[in-house]
Formats: sequence, C-alpha cells, structure tokens
Amino acid sequence: MGYPSIKLFFLIIIVCSLTVTAGCGSSSNQVSSDTELLSVVAISRHGIRSPTSTTESLNQYTSRAQGFPIWPPHMDTPDVPFPAGDLTDFGQQNAARLGSWYCDFYAAQGILPPRGSCPDTGTVFIYADKVERTLQTAQGYLDGMFLSEATPGCGIVVDHTKLPFDPYIDTAIIPDLIDRATDQDVFNAKIGGVNGTLLQSTYAAQLQMLQTVTGTGTTPILTLPTTQTTSGPVQFAPGTLFDVADTLTETFELEFAQGMPDTDCASIPGAQCVGWGVIPPGGLYDMTKLHVMNMELYCGLPSFAQVTSTNLMWQLVGTMDQTLSGVKNPAMFAAKENKFSLYVAHDENIMAIAAFLGGLTWKAEGFLQNDPGPAGALVFELHKVKWSGQLIVRVYYVIASLDQMRNGTTLTLDTPPQRIPLRIPACGNRYDCPYDQFKSFVTSHVSQKSIFPPPAP
Repeated sequence: MGYPSIKLFFLIIIVCSLTVTAGCGSSSNQVSSDTELLSVVAISRHGIRSPTSTTESLNQYTSRAQGFPIWPPHMDTPDVPFPAGDLTDFGQQNAARLGSWYCDFYAAQGILPPRGSCPDTGTVFIYADKVERTLQTAQGYLDGMFLSEATPGCGIVVDHTKLPFDPYIDTAIIPDLIDRATDQDVFNAKIGGVNGTLLQSTYAAQLQMLQTVTGTGTTPILTLPTTQTTSGPVQFAPGTLFDVADTLTETFELEFAQGMPDTDCASIPGAQCVGWGVIPPGGLYDMTKLHVMNMELYCGLPSFAQVTSTNLMWQLVGTMDQTLSGVKNPAMFAAKENKFSLYVAHDENIMAIAAFLGGLTWKAEGFLQNDPGPAGALVFELHKVKWSGQLIVRVYYVIASLDQMRNGTTLTLDTPPQRIPLRIPACGNRYDCPYDQFKSFVTSHVSQKSIFPPPAP
C-alpha cells in the first residue's frame, strides 16, 4: 500500500528538479519561492530620444511639406532647439517610472531596501557611458528608485569613465579589435551579395510602405545598398537603402513612444506628429521590420557581437563572483557588497549580448520580436536553489509596453512593465542556467584583447 505514496514522492521531486533546471516560463512578474535571489545585473538601453540625425538631414527623405517633427525642448532650456540624439524629458520620466518599479520589485526579494529607505553603502551601482542620453537615462532610473528619500538619490551617483570615450560600453569603435574580414563575409552572405538583392526582395512591401508614408510614392529616395569596412562595424554605408530605412522607421516608433499625435496632424513645418498621420493601421509595426532587421544583421555579426559584449559580460560575471566570495576583485567596477548593478548603454549592446549568448529572443507588447526598445533591459539574476544549494542564472527582458510609454503609465507591482523570461541558448536553451556553466561560457567566449580594466581609484 505504501508504493503509490513513494512513487508520488519521487514524481514530485522529479517535477521540482525539472522546474529548477529547465524553467517553466511562468508569470513574468511573480517572485520565485524555490530560490533565494543573490545578485541582479541589468544592462539597459537608453530611453526615448530624438533622432540622431538632424531634422534638416531627415527632411531630404520626405516630400511632405511639414517635414519631420521638431522635437520639444528640454524643460530647463525652453528656448534652445532640441539637440539631435538627446534623451527627452518624457524619456527620462519613463526611465524614472521603471526605476520605481525596479525598486519595489527587488525590495520584495531583499535586494533593494523598501520604499523610504536607502540601500547600504556599495550595494547599488549605476554606470553609463559618456553620451547625454545614457547618462540622463541612468539618472532617471536613479531618481525613480530613490528620489523620494531624505537624501536625493541616497547619495548614489551615476558612474562613468574619465577617459575621452567609453571603452567598456563602446568597445567596438576601438580600431583593430573587430575581425572585419570575417564579419564582412557573414554580412554579404546574409544580405544576398554586396548589393543586398535578397533583402530588397524580402522587404519590398515594407520599403514601398515607407516610400508611401514619406510622400515620395514610387520615386526612389534612397540609393542602393553598399557595404563599408573602412571604419566602425561592418554595415550598410550611411545614406544607403537599409541604413536610412532603419533610421526612418525607428524615428516613427520613437515619435509614437514620445506621445506625439497620430491623427489630425498639423500642416505647419516641423509639426509634431507620428508619420504625418498617414501610417495605416498596423503599418508602424510592419515597417519596424526594417529597423529590427538592420540591427540584428550587423549586431549579430560574430566578431562585432563578441567585442561589443566583452566588457559588460566580463563585469557581469565578475560582479556575481564577488557576491559569492565576498572578496573585492579590483578589476570590477562594483563593490564586493553589491547586490544590484545597472549599466545604461545602447541598442547595439543589447542586440550584441543577445547574439553573444547564442541568440536570446523576446517579444514585448507593442514591439516586433527582438526590437530593442527604449529603456529595454536584459536583466541577469543569480539565484540559489533552496533545496539543493545549486547556483543558477536567470535572464529576463524588462521593458514598458509601447502603450505604457506613450501614455506615461505609472509602473507598480499591480501595473508592472513586461518582465519576460528568456531561454538561454548558451545553456541548452534553458531558462535556468547553472552558474558555473554560464560563467564558463562567458569567460571562454569573450575577446581577451578587448577587456579593459577599470582605472585605478
């Protein structure tokens, strides 16, 4: 009579074991009860920004009298034209809303202090490169997490390099680190030859829609694609077909996230409006295929992905090692007491890390699959399984939905952003990756010559 109970006992053990090692993809905002969370390292893209090209430059790609929108000025400099590529005030507020949610969510797991308290010294670290939009996004996160405390930001400051450029986030711009010959071969194979004939056929409908929206009809506004290898990563040369298509379609998406109207658009030059109000239903989503394709294309090139990911992934595993050992590694930015680290970088970094780890994929509400939207973050969590003591890594993609951004939705535990659990191809496509396996993969796949130690204090 005892055998059924014994079988049931072992069945429960097997199911629990499979849950821990393989993951179940359960509700993305639930706190796991089978593990203890030890460390969190988040790598985020900056928030909503204006186009990196000037309005005058963009206007050469439209026949519409209004031209592209003039973006709203910063609140503290209302008489100064908005700089190209700057974070908008609305974008910083979106980062602050996310920061507030991060604080509440991880306070519930003992990583961050409860609302109204400041974290212990060294337990929180925030870093950005030297670009205005990343620095201000990081400040937005920090404000959302701790602005309401007695000491603004709890005395935490956004760290950044004192060097002329950031070699930790922007590693790929350093000459001779990328194997461009290998990447060029992969690139040409993906686009169907140096003129991109395969891509032009595959994305013909999206390219035609872009022509229609910009008011140029069937008159070509873009040149045929060619590739460049003289500087920077292998990609389409500036001003060619898919380079411009990427820029324009992402610009429409940013206009929408910024909250610009999409109907009843004004006809005056520079009027703020999403695609002049003529994008058909579902058209914005469809056209962003051009943006995501271009990002995946060059960020997924093997050498570019490796070099771009190296320093952030090196800091990630080194920070988690410090958490486990309690011993400071002088090559790590964060203190040995660190529990929560946030690096604010760019869409290239998000896409390169996804490729580096074997092809992480996500689908966020309002966005195309693998669209690295504003303030979207890859969040790496180090857990200890309570019943076995096993150390595992879980990866999530966290982002406010496109409608939450546009509407300025307050993010809370009851109205959260999306927290999407990701399978990790580098760990057999599992949700839960044994930490030793994850660390071994990272340390064996980074570019050793690309690792930059932090400067001496």
